[in-house]
Amino acid sequence: MRVNAAAILEFTIVFGALVIGTVGIAFALRVRAAALGDRVALRLALVREGALLESARRLADASRLSVDAVRRALDGAIGAIAPAVDFFLIFEEEAGELCCVYASGERAVYFSRANLALDDPRLAAVISCDHHIVVADADSGAALHPADRSFGVFPLSVQIGRRVLVYASSATASIANGAGTIAAIVDQAQPAYRLALEREDDKRRAAYDGLTGLLTPRAFRARLADVLDRSRNDPRARIALLFVDTDHFKAWNDTFGHESGDSVLRQIAGLLKGSARFDADLVARNGGDEFCVVLTDTDKAAAVESALALCAAIAQADRANLQPAGVDALVAITASIGVAALPTDASSASELLERADAAMYHAKKSGRNGVSYYDVAGALRRAEQSSIFEDSV
Repeated sequence: MRVNAAAILEFTIVFGALVIGTVGIAFALRVRAAALGDRVALRLALVREGALLESARRLADASRLSVDAVRRALDGAIGAIAPAVDFFLIFEEEAGELCCVYASGERAVYFSRANLALDDPRLAAVISCDHHIVVADADSGAALHPADRSFGVFPLSVQIGRRVLVYASSATASIANGAGTIAAIVDQAQPAYRLALEREDDKRRAAYDGLTGLLTPRAFRARLADVLDRSRNDPRARIALLFVDTDHFKAWNDTFGHESGDSVLRQIAGLLKGSARFDADLVARNGGDEFCVVLTDTDKAAAVESALALCAAIAQADRANLQPAGVDALVAITASIGVAALPTDASSASELLERADAAMYHAKKSGRNGVSYYDVAGALRRAEQSSIFEDSV
């Protein structure tokens, strides 16, 4: 059978055109896909850059507020860029351990204030290499939580004595792809966190006495005013102030030296802290060997009982180890305590302090090592251990 040459030529031309057209379409599709990929990559890069800029702004703003504000801002930034993260912890070095100071996520509640050793294998590697570590498929032996599918550990500070680590994990997805961005956000947070810590250290030094760790006089008066302001609209509010002055402290200093005297003050400060029952209670060093204790949600009778117990604890405290070796002398440290309460004895912070101070002097003048208070007639009386209030106060 003869083949028409013209038909063959026509078929060849058409087939060639189809091949060339197909190749061209494929090339065009590849070019378009590459362009789309570039646009997607560009869009993702812009989103990432925007997220980093926003997190930097929020972290800078938070650093002016508090360390906890920086922690919340860091948590929010990581949650925005890596929504799969459902378990977020921050550990700070405290007394040679890593203490969880921030926990976010339902699974993380258990870890709040939990302590881990500095050489805990799950975190120690990050401390030693100063670089984040991500485990894509965590097992129960490597992760902090058995439900973690993927986790990362990121150094926020590796300064010896102030190490801070961030632990982020997910129970449902791998966080490996977003680890670089998380690490970048944690890096951003470092100066904000450090600045907030320094500011809080400054505030703490201004608010707390360096020797005893108690509130300073200025900080105490400011917080006392706040406590009274909050109580003004509560008819059930009961607040009592104990004004404490040690007896024979000068004799102790003269006999054993100021270093030993400082040890006595620290011991008494510990006893005073132990007398506080609620978070709202205040314990302060008023200056020298004078102290103040504010007991909230405490009526006057209970406050006098607490003062008597405190007076006995101070008198009975063992101070043999506070005396320097080779000094054979006996100095008894006791305390004179004055009690005043709101609203029975005063109506303002300054008046409460004045009344408690006056009661303390009454205790000192009436024999020391005792407690004085105002009776229902407004007269000062010395409390007796056996029957605190035969008359109602």
